[in-house]
Amino acid sequence: MIDFRYHLVTVVAIFFALAAGIALGAGPLQAQLSQSLTDQASSDRLGEQRAQTDLNVAQARLAFADDFAGSTSPAIVGSALDGRTVSIIMLPGADRSAVRALREEIVAAEGSVVSSLTFTGDLLDPANRQLAEGLSERVLSSGGSKAAGSTKDRATGSYQLVGAAVARAFLTTSDQREDRDDTATGIEAAFTEAGLISAGRSPARRAQLALLITGAPTADDPDGYDAVAAEIAVALDESAVGVVVAGPSAAADEGVVRAVRESTAAAKVSSVDALDLPAGRVVTVLALAEQAQGAAGQYGVGEAADSAAPSIRR
Repeated sequence: MIDFRYHLVTVVAIFFALAAGIALGAGPLQAQLSQSLTDQASSDRLGEQRAQTDLNVAQARLAFADDFAGSTSPAIVGSALDGRTVSIIMLPGADRSAVRALREEIVAAEGSVVSSLTFTGDLLDPANRQLAEGLSERVLSSGGSKAAGSTKDRATGSYQLVGAAVARAFLTTSDQREDRDDTATGIEAAFTEAGLISAGRSPARRAQLALLITGAPTADDPDGYDAVAAEIAVALDESAVGVVVAGPSAAADEGVVRAVRESTAAAKVSSVDALDLPAGRVVTVLALAEQAQGAAGQYGVGEAADSAAPSIRR
């Protein structure tokens, strides 16, 4: 009987505890919890509003910077290129709209785009090194002493040979107009047939400056792709008045722009990492003008950039 009463008291105590809990939950505790949830919701809404305000301000500032770059570009760039000729070389992933905008900026700076070509993924894939090197050696040798000669002597690496061959077809160090010859058109045809470049309409003259335009790096890029591009850029510079490599900001973190800045190319080849911004396109034209004057630099917003833009020299 004692055991039964003990269990009965325990059960009754449990029911009282439950009843008290329900009463508290429906009363003071419920009110406290409800207020806490309300306060949290208000705080979340306020945080969201502040974040949206910050985003709107950032977008407005960016739009202002874009408008400012567009409206002041003619005054800043002026006649910076002063009749210089340019070859635009697109790497896989290059933004076509940026290419069109750059072409307009070059013309506005009194430069002239005399050729436009694309380096295919096959050319920049290290797996095709032997194909590219063999073809380059063959076309340089077939061009006689003018094509081979000292160019072959200084181009000791596989992709230096590739750059030398492309430069022989499209570029010049001369300050005077230089038309392309049969050797140049033959090199273009050989590289096109091998699927290493795409030149579209064959140009009539050589360019003094080369502008290599790259896109943001992707997971599909083969290992060593960016280093190959940097090596070719150095070789192009040997047979041109100057070379600039330009791309979006992502290319300065992982990509061709970063590879240029981390290699010996940085001593001679300029780079710009803000091609996705209107101001970056202005900086690219100024970098081309600086190359024409015999100087080089690394420009943009990346950590390895020397400064935002070259000093303007008239």
